[in-house]
Amino acid sequence: MSQEFYANPRWDVDTWVEVIGVEYERLIDAYSFDDDFRALGGAIRLLDVGCGTAIFPSYLDPMLSPDIHVGVDLLDQSRASLDRATEVMGQLDHFTVGDTFLGRIEDLPPLDDRSYHAVWAIHSFTTVDVARMPAAIDRLMNTLQPAGYLYVYQLTAASAYQRVHDAYRASRGGIPYMEFEDTVKILGAAGHDYEVCELAFDHIVPDTQEALGEYLRKVTLDDSTPVELFDPLLAEFRAQGVVRFPQTVNLIAVRRQG
Repeated sequence: MSQEFYANPRWDVDTWVEVIGVEYERLIDAYSFDDDFRALGGAIRLLDVGCGTAIFPSYLDPMLSPDIHVGVDLLDQSRASLDRATEVMGQLDHFTVGDTFLGRIEDLPPLDDRSYHAVWAIHSFTTVDVARMPAAIDRLMNTLQPAGYLYVYQLTAASAYQRVHDAYRASRGGIPYMEFEDTVKILGAAGHDYEVCELAFDHIVPDTQEALGEYLRKVTLDDSTPVELFDPLLAEFRAQGVVRFPQTVNLIAVRRQG
């Protein structure tokens, strides 16, 4: 579904970022990617898994030290997202796009001849098949150089993201989102040590039919989503002319040993 949604000419990145930009601001305040990148030598080779439209690199770029350079390969199931991410990163100071791969995270392309200092999945372990993710995460870990990092930024079970999606699935069906809790279970079973940075914030949306419709359609990746489907949640989250969607999204940082 996300492949078709992001290719839709109605997809308005700027309006979306006005609401969800807080996610990336809080993440950058809470965790120093710059420190990690400098410790890895400054010239970073990175794989961006589920790159989307490169919102996170746009926020991170001004916070990186002048001597940091990130050569990044992109993976996404949407050609429109790959094209947009390539265009956006081409205008950033610290990022240069190398190869682009079109496909699902669960169907990673051959990466055996590649070695990365870092792999990140920023809000992209979401609309995936959880049963296939242990193998995908294992492959991603194997692409890392010794002391390299896998970063996963992911919604939790308590997040309003998940509550919206549960209400959507009750009406429309579909598999549940993958959660932070799923990823740490996979990492633990594989014997990986990891660090968790817990973050909480609100998405604040004007309490109008138009604004809420846009927001809910983006969260569900479905242009036909009716606002009325979420009336019980909206009643809970309404406050003085806005709707506050409480989100908890955690960063997992896994460092490859040996």
